[in-house]
Amino acid sequence: MVATPKLIELDGTPHARGLAYGQQADTQLRHGLGVYRALFSEHGLTWDSVLGYAAELRDSLAAKVPTAMEELAGIAEGAKVRLEEVLVINGRSEIINLHAQRPADPSKLDDGCTAAVVLPAMTASGRLLHVQNWDWLPDCADSTVVLHIRSETGPDILTYVEAGGLARAGFNSEGVAITGNNLACTQDGTAPFGVPLSVIRRRVLEAGGYSQALTELHRLPRTVSNNMTISCATSGDCLNFETTPERIYWQAPEGDCLTHSNHFTSPAARARETDLGIARGADTLFRDRRLRRLIEEGGREHTLDTLAVALDDRFGAPRGIIRTPQGNEGETNAYLSATVAMVLMDAGAGEMRIRQLPYASDTTCRFSLG
Repeated sequence: MVATPKLIELDGTPHARGLAYGQQADTQLRHGLGVYRALFSEHGLTWDSVLGYAAELRDSLAAKVPTAMEELAGIAEGAKVRLEEVLVINGRSEIINLHAQRPADPSKLDDGCTAAVVLPAMTASGRLLHVQNWDWLPDCADSTVVLHIRSETGPDILTYVEAGGLARAGFNSEGVAITGNNLACTQDGTAPFGVPLSVIRRRVLEAGGYSQALTELHRLPRTVSNNMTISCATSGDCLNFETTPERIYWQAPEGDCLTHSNHFTSPAARARETDLGIARGADTLFRDRRLRRLIEEGGREHTLDTLAVALDDRFGAPRGIIRTPQGNEGETNAYLSATVAMVLMDAGAGEMRIRQLPYASDTTCRFSLG
């Protein structure tokens, strides 16, 4: 049985939102903590040491993004877990990369993903569409929720996320959408704690319209590399950002479609950065280009349904655009990874579709920001 992500509706102050969130997602959050406790243990990290790193992240966040900390504290209170445990969910990549006590290859603890944005000229509705396959631990499908956040001071938000996290993939009522794909380079873990990726994505969605979202992404300090694609349904535009702790490389779409996987593609980044993600999974080198070709060959009347077909491509199995756990054992990664979810977003229509464990299920759940 494939889990259906629970819809959680939130409003009020940051602490009130967090409290309600933690109370409603306590089961999913505790499941996620069990997944990460086991994962870190397999890689030689004691839970006490992980929580110690999370305490350092807590102190950093309190100074940089105090309102996010209020919400995270509320989540911990509502779920009756430690604040540091909620920070493990939000900052797993930062925690594992920053400290010397870590696996020999920390990239084995980071997720993959293949994402695409199709501009209005290639869609049947004339609206921009933003989609992604999220590759990570299959057990995390039972840890996920969808947050519908109503705000009196900013845009409303719909985001799919691991329970306890502030955001993963999502969009706001201004038509701004965001997805993230893992990147890895030699800068990762060399700077002091910045803002975790989950918090950065929420801040981008909270910022407001397109210009505010782009500015917020550039403003926040980072600890690890990540690719973030930001689109705007209102203007029909998108931009891609290959970020490292020190630098951001931006890319505009070439034509009416933009795709990205898990390696640096901008010429400046390829010349300047040592890309560690390719050794982790060289399939990244064809996934983005193959997805773009499938979309372009599919014509100029795309819908979320046609893009779901493209994201369900099984070429290169088990490591393709869609990743399956069967046959994935004993390869580069020390864990069993797969496509946890297919995320399909039509921000202009206020619609999000989630297909959990898409290699095993064709059940799609629909959520609305309306």
